[in-house]
Amino acid sequence: MNSHNQYKSRSILQEENKTLTSLLNCLAEGIIVADKEGRFILFNLAAKKILGIGSQNINPAEWSEVYGCFKPDNFKIYPSEELPLTLALKGLVIVNEIIFIKNPIQSKGIYISVSACPLKNSNGLINGALVILNDITDKKTSEMELNNNNERSKSLFKGYPIPSYVWQRKDDDFIFVDFNKSAEDFSKSNIQKYLGMKLHEMYSDTPFLNDIKSDFQKCFNDKSNFKKESSYKFLNTGEVKELIFNYVFINPDLILIHAEDITERKQAIEKLKMLSNAIEQTADSVVITDTKGIIEYVNPAFEDTTGFKKMEVIGQTLRILKSGKHDKEFYRKLWNEILNGNTYRGIIFNKKKNGEHYISNQTITPIKDEFGNIINFVSVLRDITEMKKQQEQEFQLQIAHELQQRFFNTNIFVPGFDIAGATFSAVKTGGDYFDFIFMQDGSIGIVIADVCGHGIGAALIMAETRAFLRIITKIELDPGIILTLLNKELYLDLDDNHFVTLIFGRLDPINNFFDYSNAGHLPIYLLNDHGEIESSMESNGIPLGVMKDYKYSTSGKIKLQTNNILVFLTDGIIEAKAEDESEMGFDKVLDIIKNYQDRDSKQIIEQIYNVTRSHTSNQIQEDDITSIICKVKK
Repeated sequence: MNSHNQYKSRSILQEENKTLTSLLNCLAEGIIVADKEGRFILFNLAAKKILGIGSQNINPAEWSEVYGCFKPDNFKIYPSEELPLTLALKGLVIVNEIIFIKNPIQSKGIYISVSACPLKNSNGLINGALVILNDITDKKTSEMELNNNNERSKSLFKGYPIPSYVWQRKDDDFIFVDFNKSAEDFSKSNIQKYLGMKLHEMYSDTPFLNDIKSDFQKCFNDKSNFKKESSYKFLNTGEVKELIFNYVFINPDLILIHAEDITERKQAIEKLKMLSNAIEQTADSVVITDTKGIIEYVNPAFEDTTGFKKMEVIGQTLRILKSGKHDKEFYRKLWNEILNGNTYRGIIFNKKKNGEHYISNQTITPIKDEFGNIINFVSVLRDITEMKKQQEQEFQLQIAHELQQRFFNTNIFVPGFDIAGATFSAVKTGGDYFDFIFMQDGSIGIVIADVCGHGIGAALIMAETRAFLRIITKIELDPGIILTLLNKELYLDLDDNHFVTLIFGRLDPINNFFDYSNAGHLPIYLLNDHGEIESSMESNGIPLGVMKDYKYSTSGKIKLQTNNILVFLTDGIIEAKAEDESEMGFDKVLDIIKNYQDRDSKQIIEQIYNVTRSHTSNQIQEDDITSIICKVKK
């Protein structure tokens, strides 16, 4: 083979190698290939992500120490000579070996499944080995939790304070197989003697055998859980009581039954119902519960306010209205108050059936029997949501509006450029923000951002973002470093429900250069002198406030030409919806800029806003509308 053909073959092999490497880097499984000496010749991205540490030029004897390999007990070091890759280099095939990885990068530790096999040449000689890695942390953790839960469940069942009975499906019948201590006390007999007995044998002399069999069959066939209230005659004493039976299907063939005696409660509630005529007519929600908070009665106003029908809530607790706005201490104090015989009065945040939250002015009064014992609670709830919303909204919007308006009077003059920006808020105050910052080297910082949410919270986050940004730009020039520092500060203050998408662009007005860092925001569009897209500068980082130590990068320098236009937008423009739910999209914005290309930046921005509102048929604005236009004049 001549040198030309050899060179051509090497080129083809190099291209194939690049292609193979790219494909392997796309796999979710970690792939590692080592030569026969143990040197890594392939270490894909997934392997690096799983292990936390990428390819290292180290001796195989150091593998366990460097990568942090432990036995599955998380304590014993996994000897390097026993690692699957080491064994594969000796000709062994290893399948699904579990290793615990813990190192400075994977500091919390993860479980991985490792498979390895030797690689042989055409002569059958080992010239390397292949390893496949998978992160099985979630699966392994679930298995350990399941084992622990099984043991806890057994103990909990025996000590559970509610009478509980377990039946097993067998040969078209049900066998009594287990019970707890409360069940034995409740039955007032040694029910051990009934273990192993079939359902039809145990209740052969009772007139409601068919009803019981029907309930068992329904629970088993439907594999469902349900409650049933009925009269029950005890086998040993003949006593009849009113009980609630909770049927619970347990896969694959068990039925668990909880029994609750409600005889006295039903008698008391019947007396209360005699007084309910007036309650039925009131506009306030009225709820009667037992001493454990189990709902026994609701009036029509409760149904109207919450959306729950009476039959949906009887037997439930008022936890169905729990909004998550109050902590355990709040409810502890409330229960302590009413269980001591006192009336509770206060404001409680509740939740309707459709998930909507509402504010309730609530009174809870203990009802006592002739001996002074509390037998029920009566709750009266008045929905004051709209009144509170109006008061709160007016107060918040006024404060936030005054705060935010200080930042929107942003004008800028840069020789050779026509730059303008504007925000049109969805409410008196919103979460969009734009800014122009003169930096110490003479460049101009162009900022556009969208804070998740509206109202005073978004306005305060916006103000904090602006303050931090202006401080950081006094000491840093690089957009990526600026956003990295800004993210560290915001992360400390933002919760999981808030984040900021932001672009920091740096304009060099002397040399007509532009670079940027984009934290999860819409692209910056660079248009040529015909109004066509020359470049789309996509996001190169995640939103701010999501990950504390995230490092943002800076784009390369982009040379700007005369009549270029830089376009910055927030999603309130692109995602504005018409009555038919179609979105505005960037194409319409592009058409506007083309048609008004000879106008100044401020006029283009106003026209973008007008067309956006027209697209939505001037419906109530759902999101803030912000844009920046930068025209290159020189």
